[in-house]
Amino acid sequence: MSNKTKNTKLKKKAEVTIADLSKPWIQQKTGFRVITALSIVIMILVAVQIIVGSGDWGRGLLWGFLFGGSIWLVFFGMNWFHSLFHPKTNQNDHSKDQK
Repeated sequence: MSNKTKNTKLKKKAEVTIADLSKPWIQQKTGFRVITALSIVIMILVAVQIIVGSGDWGRGLLWGFLFGGSIWLVFFGMNWFHSLFHPKTNQNDHSKDQK
């Protein structure tokens, strides 16, 4: 087998790999469920730790909501950041790229 055919096969594998990496890992609905569960667990964990340590319910609930909300802040912040560099395209744009 010549080097040219080896190089073209490697390039095709690299293109497929890059295309596969840009696809979502999990469905959006599943992602929202995981993030919701994670934020609630962290919210409860932080609140309980502060309430047990200091006995101040107000401070415990405040920090619990702050930590639980920070997960959503990071999630939506990263979605916004990625939307700056990867804007959504229409179906018509995809047909032009496949020529």
